[in-house]
Amino acid sequence: MIELSKSVDRYVPKERWIASLSNGETIYDDRRSWCVPAWQRLAEYCYSGGLSITGLRVQIAGTEIKLPSGMDGYIQKKKAWATIEESGIKLCFGYVTNGLSLIHEIDSSGDSRTIRPGDEEYKGDPGEPWTIYRKDIRDAKLSLLSA
Repeated sequence: MIELSKSVDRYVPKERWIASLSNGETIYDDRRSWCVPAWQRLAEYCYSGGLSITGLRVQIAGTEIKLPSGMDGYIQKKKAWATIEESGIKLCFGYVTNGLSLIHEIDSSGDSRTIRPGDEEYKGDPGEPWTIYRKDIRDAKLSLLSA
């Protein structure tokens, strides 16, 4: 059984992503030290259950950011940064549509930026394991590999 938080419980941090699934369930980012990261568990849950993410929101620095619904895939990863004087982690999240991605970076102080196609830092869709694609797209990729 894949352990996921389907409500705000003791494992769900204040700064979190919240995924809506095609079966109507809502899954919350969580911190379970004995498990792989929650995004990885969510991917496994979606793949094994034939599910898709239909919406993603992020709550950080007292703000909620809601991404557009029904995208080809959703992205979540963390990026560590450091200077001589300080360090931290940025939460990166976004979506993929028509092969292009839009990624938002935000840290706990509320500083943020968006990376778009055409930006110097744009590297395209980061792919799996950071992107969880819709079921029909996963199926199409599998059929191409099988052919």
